[in-house]
Amino acid sequence: MPAVSEHFKTYRQFASASLVDIYGEHLKDAFKVTANHLESGVWLNETKDGGAIQLSWQPLPWDAQLSPVNAIASGDFNGDGRTELILAQNHYTNQAETGLWRGTPGCHLEWDGDRYETVPYPVSGVVTPNDTKAIISLDVNGDGWLDILAGQNNDALLFFKNVGGNRNPSGSR
Repeated sequence: MPAVSEHFKTYRQFASASLVDIYGEHLKDAFKVTANHLESGVWLNETKDGGAIQLSWQPLPWDAQLSPVNAIASGDFNGDGRTELILAQNHYTNQAETGLWRGTPGCHLEWDGDRYETVPYPVSGVVTPNDTKAIISLDVNGDGWLDILAGQNNDALLFFKNVGGNRNPSGSR
């Protein structure tokens, strides 16, 4: 915002300015929106057979809130029959004034029956520390385990092969 440097000679002046100080008369014509909360979360389908659609909101754990979520891959990655989530996070293409938004180097969430819990990245093996914009789950090598592909902004495509352990959802090992 080039006009900012013309109106405010120091960072302190800009930091203590109100939106009216910054935008002046233009602010009165601005489109205004409000938000009740800014948490990342999931809508859980709690609809009973034959009943009306019923959804409930559940915020994701703290680790998922540390930076914007750009995409989510879902699947049963450990073979326990429950859906897990792997988040594409971080945001490096901000305006210079807002800095980088980076939280965790990889956010893998596992359903515990009541809510999603964080699987630490050293345990999950999914490490996406950069500006990750896209993520998908697919069985790349046909072994019955969902693998992960993650696309990063201006960086290499990441591939995470699921080695599965002892259980295999398709039983093909």
